[in-house]
Amino acid sequence: MQLKTMIYFNPKSGSGESQKIADKVETILKNRGLPVYQLKTSTKDEALKKIVLEAPNIDRIICIGGDGTINVLVTALLRGKVRVPIGIISTGTVNNFAHKWKISDNIDEAVKTILRGRLQSVDIGECNGQAIISSLVFGSLADISNEVRQTEKQKYGFAAYGYNAIRQIGKNRSHQTLLFNKTFSMSAKVWVCLMTTSNYVGGRKYLGETEDGLHLTMLNDMKVNKLLNLGYFALTGNLRKSTTLTTFDIKEIVVRNIEGEMLETRIDGDKGPKLPVKIKWLPKRVQLYVD
Repeated sequence: MQLKTMIYFNPKSGSGESQKIADKVETILKNRGLPVYQLKTSTKDEALKKIVLEAPNIDRIICIGGDGTINVLVTALLRGKVRVPIGIISTGTVNNFAHKWKISDNIDEAVKTILRGRLQSVDIGECNGQAIISSLVFGSLADISNEVRQTEKQKYGFAAYGYNAIRQIGKNRSHQTLLFNKTFSMSAKVWVCLMTTSNYVGGRKYLGETEDGLHLTMLNDMKVNKLLNLGYFALTGNLRKSTTLTTFDIKEIVVRNIEGEMLETRIDGDKGPKLPVKIKWLPKRVQLYVD
């Protein structure tokens, strides 16, 4: 059976090479006699609307981009309540999701993986109706990340975040935050809180093993004597070796800032909803082509 394939990408994201890659992938599939077409969008709202409309009529989606582009696709599938197999051709700055599932950065190899047709159901998170394929962060680190421009990410990669972090230390403060679900409630003064769906963050492996749930790591009340922890993370990507961090795994949690200001989240590298947010674990929710 010939599978109808949609190639989804944002021509304005990343280094601007997405259109050339999409054309190459389309040619490969057409040479095999496979029906394929491109869906390219320039805004998140446009992409969400179009994917929700198109998804019920296709057999698989090839997504060209990084974590942010994949997030938009998976969010649309969640909102449309459809499950369509996804193939990834990673072109982003960090590509946590692709690294986690060992998807090649080489275009030809990534296409071969998709055409082999081996699917695996993978876990994701959800925050106020938006997918979390890799990470959610709030607190000062989210503020820092939101200040990093796309051009800086393209030019300096992960180092752009480190530079902005060093520049902002001392300007940002901890936030009094309430975290709770049906079984526990916790009040904490949070400098930064990170939740991940896997043991990768910033393109680096920071956990030795993964559990069945979202991994929460929280740095409380940033002070000078804790700067070494931030530096250690910046150099190694490892958060859990610090004794000054709070870490645990969760399947559902509500996060609310006790103070009056509205804190922003950052999801998979892009701006997310403001607190309060409800976050939950969605096991085996996405069908992904893997080796």
